[in-house]
Amino acid sequence: MSEFKQLLVHATQIAERASEITLSYFRQPLLIELKGDYSPVTIADKKTEEMIRKELERLFPSHNIVGEEFGKTNRSSDYVWTVDPIDGTLSFTRGIPLFGTLLGLLYKQEPVLGVMVLPALSETYSAAKGLGAFCNSMPIRVSTTSTLDSAFISCGDYDCWKKAEKLTYWQALYQKCKIVRGYTDCFAHALVIRGCLDAMIDPIVSLWDVVPIACLIREAGGEYFNLDGKQDVFSSSFATCNPKLKPQLLNL
Repeated sequence: MSEFKQLLVHATQIAERASEITLSYFRQPLLIELKGDYSPVTIADKKTEEMIRKELERLFPSHNIVGEEFGKTNRSSDYVWTVDPIDGTLSFTRGIPLFGTLLGLLYKQEPVLGVMVLPALSETYSAAKGLGAFCNSMPIRVSTTSTLDSAFISCGDYDCWKKAEKLTYWQALYQKCKIVRGYTDCFAHALVIRGCLDAMIDPIVSLWDVVPIACLIREAGGEYFNLDGKQDVFSSSFATCNPKLKPQLLNL
């Protein structure tokens, strides 16, 4: 546990410094490129990930790294860092302050550390296995809402549900829950982690999107799982919620 604590100190410092790079480009003129999947990428994404990878290589040269923009390393190590320099690039490019820098750590394929920095909101979320979850150093917990008919949840973008061929589930959420809104990306999960929302269901994700969030939600007393109900960060879908709502969300 002490090892994870020291790793968290380093990871938090790296993510906060990297997010300053991101913020320096926010609401500035940017060339927006489209990747193969038509998702946007900017120089801010690339510069931010470059800085994070450089620092991880310097501090942990034997560890592996998997990043959204520059791929993965292939070392013989049980430690794998995941890097999403700007989660919510579309929001970022539109001048919407609901984006974040994500840095996570897998140890033997288990999420053991997570840092999420929302630089435009001046919020840093941090957690490591057995140490609890914090926002700006203050302890945070998930909500205690016990039924879907009183739950306030987020479900991301309609197009993602359509692409995942899960529109029936998306419609069921709107029918069963008290309030459903389309907050997206790590910002929506942050709201679950601190108890503002009761659940966030994301039908399409990548590994670097979810590793830090998986650790954060677990340490905040919540649950993470895919749409088959498995606690799996290697899946294409991902949900977070307080423990009372998981069976009801899966029953849909």
